[in-house]
Order: sequence, then C-alpha cells, then structure tokens
Amino acid sequence: MKKFGVMSAIVLTVILLSGCWDQRELGEITVVTGMAVDKGEDGKYTLTVEGINATELNNRTASGYAPSIVYSAEGNSLAELTYRVNEGISRHLIYSHMRTLIIGEELAEEGIIDFIDFLERNREIRDDFNILIARGAKGSDVLKVTYQFQKSTSLKLHTQLDTMMKDWGGDPGVRMNDVITAWTAPGRQPVMAAVRIKGDPEAGASAENMMKVTPDALVVLDSLAIFKGDKLEGFLTLEDSRNYLWIQNKINKTSITVKCNESQYMGLRVYDTRTKVKGKLENGKAKIDIKIRAEAYIDGTHCNDQFDKAKTYEENGEIAQKQINDMVGKTIEKVQQEYGTDIFGFGEVVLRQDYQNFKKVQNNWDEKFADADIQVDTALIIRRTGIRTKSFLKEVK
Repeated sequence: MKKFGVMSAIVLTVILLSGCWDQRELGEITVVTGMAVDKGEDGKYTLTVEGINATELNNRTASGYAPSIVYSAEGNSLAELTYRVNEGISRHLIYSHMRTLIIGEELAEEGIIDFIDFLERNREIRDDFNILIARGAKGSDVLKVTYQFQKSTSLKLHTQLDTMMKDWGGDPGVRMNDVITAWTAPGRQPVMAAVRIKGDPEAGASAENMMKVTPDALVVLDSLAIFKGDKLEGFLTLEDSRNYLWIQNKINKTSITVKCNESQYMGLRVYDTRTKVKGKLENGKAKIDIKIRAEAYIDGTHCNDQFDKAKTYEENGEIAQKQINDMVGKTIEKVQQEYGTDIFGFGEVVLRQDYQNFKKVQNNWDEKFADADIQVDTALIIRRTGIRTKSFLKEVK
C-alpha cells in the first residue's frame, strides 16, 4: 500500500511538471490572418502571407509602425513555402487564425486542387476561412491594399463579406469543406466569391491610402466565380450571386427595387425568406421546382400609392414576385447556356429525391442540368410601409 502511494505521488508529480514540447512565447510568433496563392514565375506557386503586428492594431499601444507585414516566396510546394517565408520574416508564423485565402485568377484557371490538399491536410490550418478569387489581379496585390477602419486587409475582407451577407446577400460564404464536398460528392460544382481592386493597386498599397477620405484603392466584392472541377470557368455578376443564394436558402435580408409605375420605383426590404427545391427525372429529363417564400416592407417609394388599402399591398407584392422569378430564372438560364455546370446543387436534390434515376445519369449530370426544365415560383407578402402609411408625396406631386 505504501509502495502504491509513492508511485502515485511520482506519477502526479511528473504530470504536473510536464510542459508543452512546442510552446512559443508571444514575442516569438506572428499570427497570419491572410494568405494569397498566385501562379509563380520561376516556381509553380507564389505564396504571400499577411502577418499582423498586434501592437499596432490597439490604439493604446500603437506607435506608428505598419499594422501588418505582407511577404511573398516562390516555389513548387505550399507545404515548403509556409515555412520558407521566414527567409524574410523573423518570427515563427502561426496559421491557426487565418481568416482569408485569396487565389489569383490566372492560377485558378489552371487548377487549384493540388494546394488545397495541403491546406486540408495541415493540422494547424483551420477550415473556416473565406476562399476568394482575385478577379483581374494577383492575390498578393489584394492583400497589400490598406484600409482605414481595419488595418489588416484579410480581417477587413472577412468582416466585409460577413456584413454583406447579412445585409444584402452576395457572398456565398464558401469554406474549404464546401469546395471539397463539391469535388467529391455528385450533383454540384464549386463556386467562390470574387473580389477586385477598385482603383490603383500600387497607390492602394501605401500607408497614405488609409489616411484619405476617398482611398486610391479599395477591395470590393465583385462577382461569383464558377468552377468546373478545380478549374475556373468564368464569373457571374453580384446580382447573380444573390440569386444563387436565394436558391440555396441562404438569404438573410436583402433589398430589391421594383417598378411601381412605368417610370418610378419602390424599394422593398425583404426578410424571412425560405426556399425549397424539389427535383426528379421524367423520361430522362430533369425537372426542378423552386419555391421562394418571403416577407417585405416598403423602404421607400416614388409613387403616390394608397397604402391604407390592402389592394395596394397585393398589387405591389405581385410585381415583386414576378421580378424575383425573372431575376432568379435568368441567372439559372445564364448558367445553363453559358457554362453548363450545375453550381446550384440541383443534382444533389435529385440524388436525394429520385435516387434510382439519378444514378443512371450521374456521370453526365451536367448535360442533364443544361437541358433541365426549371420553374421558379415566388410568393412575397408586403407586411407594412415603414413608419408611414400615408406619404407626403400625395400632397406634393
């Protein structure tokens, strides 16, 4: 019994005295918040990382130095380059807080699957970061554009996309697992948000850009990037991106503008949207039914409609319904005719709801998608008119 007590004491002491074999002090590390991957000139890839200078992000400790450092290295393997960037950065880089991955358009056109494998395999890199395509630019140039309110470009983009998604839609919110699932599961092709540099990229990379009321350059959400497999096929508009999200049942709130007469418009704030998609194969032809349900309130109007009458709400609601049907329908038609690749996941729907028939066409599903009969049906109810029922416009116009 005495011997057992001694052994227990030794074991407990060893546990208490043990430490982390790979621990590093805060002064020895730099947190990487963003990464860009571009086509290399001498090597296969150019990797660019943004590491934050934490003391400069806090107003109390800031001393006027740059809030982040952006550094690039070139080689044939991202696995090596993530360590090789220390040729120019003194501290050990920590990738576990990375928020944004930006891929250059030229590299995306050639294929991205090889380096995505490294990101998915690495134990330190999480899978919840935004994946973006730099349209008409290098990803490294996007990371260098400074911004007034958030001094880290990658953190700014992460917040910007989240805000855009909540307020209007437009960001598909694609994470690494979404891309891998689209590659490995039948019935869907990947998409990613695309950003571009609005203005002069060279001037936007200067510290003075943060000091200007009108910056020389801004990184803006531009469009939706369409992939076939791991290769970039093309881009849709930002409006198409929102229509894509409507189909995915991912719209939180958004705003649309509809005609209330031949030359005047009404703004509607749309909320509480719900989308259901059904699919099946009939005689070898895919049939997809999309039902969108939403509520809205009037955010502003140019017309003197009588908003104290229920008929006015019904008439304007019908106009909005038709417009949403047209918008979503045109986006689907554009993808069918120009790309012929199922980015909407209709194949996944048919797989779940008509499994036996889908298995027969699984290998050529994109051809079936391009020829599919797709119907969009929207029911929108206008609930109220903001804080005014009767507008002063009736007395003025």
